[in-house]
Formats: sequence, structure tokens, C-alpha cells
Amino acid sequence: MLEFLKWHVGRFLRDQGGNFAILSAVAMFPVLVAISVAIDYTNASFTAEKMQVALDSATLVAVRLYGEGHSEAEATSLANDMFYANFTDAAGRSLQIDYSLAGQQATATADYAFNYHPVFLKRSSFPISRQSSTVYQAGKEACILALDPTADRAFEVSGNSSVDTSLCAITANSRSDKAIYVGGSATLKSECLYTPGKVSASPSKIDLACDKPNEGTAAAVDPFVSRAIPKAGSLVDLKNKASGELTPGTYDGLAIKGNVKLQPGDYIIDGGQLSFTGQSVITGARVTFFLLNGAEIDIHGGSTFNLTAPTSGPWAGFSIVADRSNTASAVINGNSNSKLNGIIYMPAAKEIRYSGNGTTSGECVRIIAQTIKMTGNSKFKLDCKSELANNEINNAGAVRLVK
Repeated sequence: MLEFLKWHVGRFLRDQGGNFAILSAVAMFPVLVAISVAIDYTNASFTAEKMQVALDSATLVAVRLYGEGHSEAEATSLANDMFYANFTDAAGRSLQIDYSLAGQQATATADYAFNYHPVFLKRSSFPISRQSSTVYQAGKEACILALDPTADRAFEVSGNSSVDTSLCAITANSRSDKAIYVGGSATLKSECLYTPGKVSASPSKIDLACDKPNEGTAAAVDPFVSRAIPKAGSLVDLKNKASGELTPGTYDGLAIKGNVKLQPGDYIIDGGQLSFTGQSVITGARVTFFLLNGAEIDIHGGSTFNLTAPTSGPWAGFSIVADRSNTASAVINGNSNSKLNGIIYMPAAKEIRYSGNGTTSGECVRIIAQTIKMTGNSKFKLDCKSELANNEINNAGAVRLVK
């Protein structure tokens, strides 16, 4: 094409007669128009493809974050960052994303229109629009989530312990070769094991419903990271409290002794320690303990407790919650007569040592911490939707474009 244009221009310059020059100019005009239209069409198609790729990348980010517990605002903000990292729009308009959630399936849909300005000649701009719709299906439900990304034995069962999570999975986000560890005379029964690292356990020590442990997987996201932790209030005055009963409120440490009934509500421990002393008997329905400002929890097996989580409110389904800067380790040991229903959510805790009651029916308990050590005998139930207020901890799920 370039040689063709050069030949015509050269001939025009060499020609001494006006007729040929005029005819050549007239003949070249539609050719130039056709070339410019072809170039503009090619550029517009390339721009549309680039916009579609950027839009798909944005909805993939948005639906994964939303499906794993982030708010719509957080997911949309990060999706916009992804979109404009791949596509430049002089207008700089924010990407609007619509979300929907049906069961464990989340959908994110976004539309975007861009005014393309032709490169050649003077023609009006025209819009290019594209749409992307992406679906996120959550993975298997987990009873245990250890968040530490590098720890050896992020989840550990050792000694003579026997742990049964046969109806739900165990997830450890560590990349270590010993991310999940089963040693000594311990045994572990589980629906499956998931970790970006590896599982260190003799085949005879683990009994899985799946074919084999899932190693090298994506890390699971804390599904409750966007929930607001309550603040401490005025301290409860214990001087005039009736013996054998406690009411909700803020305490600067709480050592529960003897036979005590907890009234329904939030018990905020502002520093100090929450402890159930030996031989004490504690009962409480619809109760949540919040551990703030480094507060610790120490529950040894000498105490007997029967505690259930609330079924309504912002922290429905949670029995123990530590603020996200509280790195204090925890000991939670029940006995054969103890019962704890609810989520133990201590996302910054360096370690939780947990021992359930090992009953045949199992407990409606879920645990999130940096590392988790199981001692004694524990059995976890899966069908706990009412006790856990429909909260679930899921492994990283599948994401697919649908439009």
C-alpha cells in the first residue's frame, strides 16, 4: 500500500499536465478514506478487546473478594485499581459493579462504555461498550482455618489426640513443608486438608473423605475481616452483683469461680484475663466474649461449661472474638461434660490450644487463628447453620466468567 501511494505521488509530481494530476487526486481520495476507516476500525477493535480484558480482570477480582467476605465497597475499590491498571480512559470514570449472592454463589457484573475518537480525518467519536459477568462458587466448608502464611505446624495434632472433622475440612494458609502436621500417636479424620504448603503425616494417621490432601492450593481469606469489633465501655461494678450471676458489659479481666450463670449478651474483656477456674460450672445462652487490648483467655479442663452463641446481631454465631491486634495465645480445654457452640475467632492469636469434649455427636465449633494445636479428643459437627447463624468458613473457591 505504501509503495502504491509513493508511485501515485511521484507520478503526480512528475506529470506536467493538469488533467492527470486532478484525476489522480480525485482517485486517491476514496482510497485514503478507505485506508483511514480501516485503520480506525482496527484501532477501535483493539481498544474494545483491551477494554474487555480489563473489565474481565476487574470482575474476577471483585467477585472473589466479595465471595470471600469483603464488603462491596472494598471489592469495588480494588476492582477499579485492576481495571485502570489495564485500561486507560481519559475520563477516568469509576467502574460500577453490581453484586448478587445466592447461597454460596456470588456474582459480579459490570458494564463500561468508552468514546473512541477516530485517528484520521474529522469524524464524530462513537461509543464502544462491553459487559463482564463473573461467578464465584465457594469451596468446601472448613472447621479450622490457620492463617499464618509461613509457620511450621500451623495446624497440629500430636500426642495422643484424636480429632474428627469428617464432615468439614481443615485449612492452613502456611507455605511450609509442615503446614499441617499429625505426629506421635495422634489421629486425624477429616473431609479433606487444604494448604499452599504440604501435609506432614503418616498415611496411617489420617483418614480423609477426599482422595488425598490438597497441597499447593490458594490461601483462604479470613471471611470475617470486614466486621467491626465492638469498643469497650464503662466497667461493670461487681460489688453489688448477685452471687452466681453475671450480666453483659465491660470487665478489666474476669475470673469466673463456682457456679455462675451468664445472662445473654456481650462480655467485653478490656485487658487482663478471662479464666474459668478449676471446679467452676459456667452456663450461658446467647453469649459472646470479646477480648480487647491484649486480653487473654485461659480455660482449663477442670471447669465445666455450657455456652452457646447468639443467633442474631452483628456477631451472631460467635462465642469468642479477639480484636485484630490481639496476638495473645489462648488455651481452651473442655471436658466430657462441657459444651461450647460458636465460632472462636482470634485472627491475630499466635496460637490456640484447643481440646473439645470428644462426644459422639460432636460440637458446633469453628476456629480461626494464626496457628492451631489440637490436644485431647475433639469431634466437630457440620450441620450447624442455626448455631452458627449461617456463618461459614470456606476454602478458596472456583471463579469463572459467564459473560
